[in-house]
Amino acid sequence: MLTHSHLARLFLLGIGGFGLYLAFFGNPEGGIALIPCPVRSVIGIPCPGCGMTRSCLALAQGEFVSAWNFHPFSFFLVALAVGVGFFPTASRSLWNRLSPTARGLFFFSLVALCLGRWIGHFFD
Repeated sequence: MLTHSHLARLFLLGIGGFGLYLAFFGNPEGGIALIPCPVRSVIGIPCPGCGMTRSCLALAQGEFVSAWNFHPFSFFLVALAVGVGFFPTASRSLWNRLSPTARGLFFFSLVALCLGRWIGHFFD
């Protein structure tokens, strides 16, 4: 059975493996062919998560400025995956110590920051 820690490790292995591949063999001509964003494909505007995959790949290659420019939330996502994947007991303990109100506020803050970044992206 897959647990949260297994999924986090798989995510990190996938991003790390793909990052190593790109580090050794370079970017193919024409860029990386990734799965296109379905929201962008249908309505023509990027979704709040657009750029996250490219950002995580840039992080795996050590290109921190590029990663930040693609999507700053990748730093949080990778840190969360490391915490859940390699320190599952500590992560669960920390989460369980938070009150339901604090958990909701944390989640609402992340959503608000992501949406704020997305809206600000249209005014660049």
